[in-house]
Amino acid sequence: MTNHRLFASLIFLLLSFPLSGWATDWPTLDLLKTNSSNLPKPQTIKVNHDPVYKTAKEYQAYPLAEILEKIRIPDSFKKDELVIVFTSADGYKVSMAYSDAFTEQGFIAFKDNASTESKGWLDFKFGKQIMTPAPFYLVWPKKNLDEWRYPWPFQLVSLSLQSAKSYFGAAAPAHADARINKGFALFSRYCIRCHSINLSGGKVGPELNIPKNITEYFKEEELDKFILNAAAYRAGTKMPNFENIITADEARDIVLYLKQMRSEKLVKSDE
Repeated sequence: MTNHRLFASLIFLLLSFPLSGWATDWPTLDLLKTNSSNLPKPQTIKVNHDPVYKTAKEYQAYPLAEILEKIRIPDSFKKDELVIVFTSADGYKVSMAYSDAFTEQGFIAFKDNASTESKGWLDFKFGKQIMTPAPFYLVWPKKNLDEWRYPWPFQLVSLSLQSAKSYFGAAAPAHADARINKGFALFSRYCIRCHSINLSGGKVGPELNIPKNITEYFKEEELDKFILNAAAYRAGTKMPNFENIITADEARDIVLYLKQMRSEKLVKSDE
């Protein structure tokens, strides 16, 4: 899976994220309005596997972790519950766990070193369009990172810090133990772009909690296997194969999260 942005953009008009309102007090960095003197010292970074250009690239870029360290986080926020929300010029949004930005080295690129033009970027084909990643592009130099966990959004204009429960709204569990919280984190990373819980999430795949939770009509002992490899159950499914991305235990954590949401329906099943 090398270009989740393309997949997401193709379904963007079908996606409905009633991700409860963007509060004005969430820490936000407008990349277009931020003076470069307030950003970290830029670095030259090499990417051997760029999924947009399909080749090796070299960029001028700011270290993501150092940018995040400049954003003041209110004491009331718990870092392990935060997500970074990246917003592109066309309104596309993608999130990742705040802690993951410090686990691997990501960079906000602002110039393609291969470009000799004043715009600073080479063109690439995206669907039927010809475009560039300008003004900013999130890249990860390390090879073979999970692109669901470490996204590559381009044409970035801002980033924001929010709590996962605020951003994902009614899909977030109100009551959870460690495994349910882990299942929610996995679901929000791999599943919510297409599926919704309590109508919070994507519309490409089916809603999974109302009026009936999927664990109420799908054999529980099969559900984790279905999550890992849906094609083994449904011919022609568009659901990706996750066997080499998540473990069997992680698939089970997602099932535990789904089971918990049975008792947290936004709309009762008899309404």
